Amino acid sequence: MKILMLAHETPEDFKIRDDKEKFDAYMGEWYAFSNQLAEDVDIVASAALEKPETATVVSVRNGERFVEDGPYPDTKEQLGGFFLIDVENIDEAAKHAAKCPAAKNGCVDVSIIANH
Repeated sequence: MKILMLAHETPEDFKIRDDKEKFDAYMGEWYAFSNQLAEDVDIVASAALEKPETATVVSVRNGERFVEDGPYPDTKEQLGGFFLIDVENIDEAAKHAAKCPAAKNGCVDVSIIANH
């Protein structure tokens, strides 16, 4: 079963990416998690995303397109990356998600990919 894990990070976590003193340790956690995940399951795809400020939110209301700069305005945690994995069930995916660095301060959404 294919599962999408969305890693949501806090603003403080995103700031670490620009902190030369903390960057290596922070990314080391991510590399260790990714490497262990790759040993345990089939990773179909994964990627880190740029800072939330580089995102754009697009919506259409009554046929009119609206484009907003930045991430979702009403949430504290922002999408920092994703893992698309192939596992036996959602419980297995949730166990892996609990080990994700984003789960410490933010959260990890775990969703089953539809087969239709």
